[in-house]
Amino acid sequence: MAGHTQAYEKLHEYASKVRDTEYNTTATHGKLAYDARLDKTIQALQNQVKEQQDALEQLRASGSNLDIEAPSPDLKSRLRQLHTITAVYKSMAPTEPALPPAGSPLPALLAIRSTQRLIDQTKSSIRTAADSLSDARKQINREEADLRDARLITDALEKRIARLRVEYDEKSQKSPEEAAKDMIREHEARKANLDKETKRLVRTFNKFIDQHLAGMLAAEELGGPVVGDLREVGDETLEAGFNRKGKAKRPKATAQNHDAKRQRRIDEIWGRQPGDEAAETGKRSEREAAGTEMRALTEDLLNAAAGDDTSGAYVGLQRDSAAARFLVRAKVAQFHPRDARRLRLIDFARELDD
Repeated sequence: MAGHTQAYEKLHEYASKVRDTEYNTTATHGKLAYDARLDKTIQALQNQVKEQQDALEQLRASGSNLDIEAPSPDLKSRLRQLHTITAVYKSMAPTEPALPPAGSPLPALLAIRSTQRLIDQTKSSIRTAADSLSDARKQINREEADLRDARLITDALEKRIARLRVEYDEKSQKSPEEAAKDMIREHEARKANLDKETKRLVRTFNKFIDQHLAGMLAAEELGGPVVGDLREVGDETLEAGFNRKGKAKRPKATAQNHDAKRQRRIDEIWGRQPGDEAAETGKRSEREAAGTEMRALTEDLLNAAAGDDTSGAYVGLQRDSAAARFLVRAKVAQFHPRDARRLRLIDFARELDD
């Protein structure tokens, strides 16, 4: 049984080798035949080119005495030109066009070239269509956004018009005394809401200064990084100070005269603000001093902006403080163009009025 199996495997292996050999031989013969047809076609084309060149030379030789590139002003010469051109056309008319013989690979090659050119054009058209489609989608998105905004504006205007009509109808039915009382009540209500909102904003502003801004301002005043580069600044870091490179120093052991030196340093940098109870008692931190200075500067700027003085709403600065620089970097305030010791708030309302 084992002998039969071995003989079967050998026969199968032999059959596979024969099949592979026949396939390779067929492929080789097919390639050789194709190359032969291609060489024959190339030779035929070269012969045809040579025949056309010979015919062209003969034509030039036969018409060497007659120039037919431009019409002759002489009537007889022009007539001879016409006769020559007519004879050439009559000699070419019965000639059959040169076509490749049967079995030539030239039609296939021409078809492949045309197909490849068509494929390239199609790919280019697809890329162009894709770009146009992307631009069209972006345009549609912009127009849809504009349409949504227009609808929102329309709805708001319609509601506003409806409210104005209702108010007009109500006012038209009231006496002048009642209308005046209603206007006074509305004014008082708006004033109360404005005062309430102002107090809320002041509380939020003071909370922001105490929790975030004061520490960063104090760090910048002590030679540390500018406001915003170091988000969290601890009291121990402010007490230790910063070196010339702007890096925090290591906290040192508390000495007996350390607090006195610290308070002198605070007074030298920030001074004493009027009404600062911590400054009066001599117990205040760098954070508190920076926060007090920031609140005082902001209050002075607001008072100057709301006043009617002739100073152009500028506030005089005693020194170049981190608080003033922060307001300028935040584009909330601006220095005088000719005097950096004067500062004022940027008038945003003027742009809205314009």
